[in-house]
Amino acid sequence: MQREKSVPFEVRAHRGLISVRVVPNDDPWASGHQLVAPDLNAEAFRGFPICTASIRYHGRGINAIMGWIQVVSRGSEISVDLAPNLDATDPFYAYGYLPTFFDAPANPDHPDGTWRADTFLVVVPDVIRSHHVVPIAAFTWGYELRSGRPTLLDVAALPSADWAGHRNLLTTKHPTWTFA
Repeated sequence: MQREKSVPFEVRAHRGLISVRVVPNDDPWASGHQLVAPDLNAEAFRGFPICTASIRYHGRGINAIMGWIQVVSRGSEISVDLAPNLDATDPFYAYGYLPTFFDAPANPDHPDGTWRADTFLVVVPDVIRSHHVVPIAAFTWGYELRSGRPTLLDVAALPSADWAGHRNLLTTKHPTWTFA
């Protein structure tokens, strides 16, 4: 079952909209999972979520440089989700011009429980000169795992107050950055 949500935002005097789509992975080969799991057991990965969030924004040029920060909770374990090939000292999952967010977690070997991500669209107000991050908008999504089989959770917009609940973790993991 497909889950979709639109999340409006405003930043740098321009309005925008995040379009979030979460679908079950019906074909792990087509989604490219063999690139990160060379011994892919496609049947074990089937049904896990594929999340894509795209941005429509009325600003142009440098105004449209933004980033994504994702915090994942699995049981009592909470972590900042980082793209493995980017600089681990930076808190971003993605950063750039109108960045599209993409994630396709597949963890059939994890114990039963809930995997939930809080995903924040953020800006660095001066784009590149500081290490200060401000949240713009957010959504939450994930899956529930039972006996190795996932059930997708609903996508929901998050209030900006949820950012404050992650600030200590972000500051601890990324001490050279400040989080508004």
